[in-house]
Amino acid sequence: MQYTIQLETESGLIFVHAAGDWERDTDNLMAEQIMQSVDESGLRKVLLDIRELRFDLSMAQIFERARAMRDQRTQHALVSSQVALVYAEGNPKLDADMRFFEMTAQNRSVPYRVFTDIEEARKWLLQA
Repeated sequence: MQYTIQLETESGLIFVHAAGDWERDTDNLMAEQIMQSVDESGLRKVLLDIRELRFDLSMAQIFERARAMRDQRTQHALVSSQVALVYAEGNPKLDADMRFFEMTAQNRSVPYRVFTDIEEARKWLLQA
């Protein structure tokens, strides 16, 4: 799993792109670095592009990821106010998994919303 994190100061976004085969430890490191970027930059909106990331998690693993994200956020003074997660469309299981993750995250006060269109995600982040 590879990823990049870029600060888009003009738009006020942190843009993250992840690709390859999903790995829990790398994902945890990426999340930690995103949170550090929020702390250091003051930018609080994250656009996370995972359209090139390959993963097939069980419902239990998805539930655990949402819980882990909430727990990780409690360790930081400043956290993101909105996260748009953009995934590749066309797979019914992935659609269901992403909707489940969105609901589970939001139920834990983690401000994630899922999209299949990156421009729609960017628009949602920039509207408020």
